[in-house]
Amino acid sequence: MKTTQGFTLVEMAIVLAIIALLLGTGLTLLSAQQDQRRIEDTNALLSDAREALIGYALSHVAADTRPYLPCPDTNNDGQEDRAGAACVLQEGNLPWVTLGLTPSIDAWSDRLRYRVTDHFSNSLIGMQLSPIPSPGDINVLDAVSGTPGVNTLAAAVPAVILSHGKNGLGAINGAGNANPAPPAANTDERANTDGTPFVSHTPNPAGAAGGHFDDQVIWLSPNILFNRMVQAGRLP
Repeated sequence: MKTTQGFTLVEMAIVLAIIALLLGTGLTLLSAQQDQRRIEDTNALLSDAREALIGYALSHVAADTRPYLPCPDTNNDGQEDRAGAACVLQEGNLPWVTLGLTPSIDAWSDRLRYRVTDHFSNSLIGMQLSPIPSPGDINVLDAVSGTPGVNTLAAAVPAVILSHGKNGLGAINGAGNANPAPPAANTDERANTDGTPFVSHTPNPAGAAGGHFDDQVIWLSPNILFNRMVQAGRLP
């Protein structure tokens, strides 16, 4: 007589456990790769947005030929919003339609936040380099609880653009609705929803100083902006 041997229940359980472990590890790695790709795509979008701001300034000048930056979009139609020469608000969504920018959302389907200094966005007076350069009023720190000057990454910049990252807290989503605000513990993320100063640093897990943080922030240097305007003959 021949005896047919197969796997015991214990052996099958071990095999299933190994398969589950391999699948879990593979899915974790795949998720991390997807997150990194979204971060890279959003960084590219932020860089394109910064270049689009410079392009706008090169093609829009005030009555005395001084260039100016666009205003934020405040009603989610993609167009900049002005009340006469001044912006309706200095902070809102990036005006993607006005800038001709696509895609209009970050890799997590949320709008980019945009803040601009009034001196640089007023279409009546425009920006100036001399006799006194137009002053920026936006500061970027590496921690909201830091000391200005010590923790300052950039001071007096004309404009800031940011993505609220994977968690999207504080963002306006692609449908035009407001996402939940960051919790009180996420002090660095909350700083990026209520004006200046803004905060930029590497991602933080929950429980770290400043709370969970995954915002991606980029700003327009006044020196680069003025240099581009001078090169194009828009400023003396």
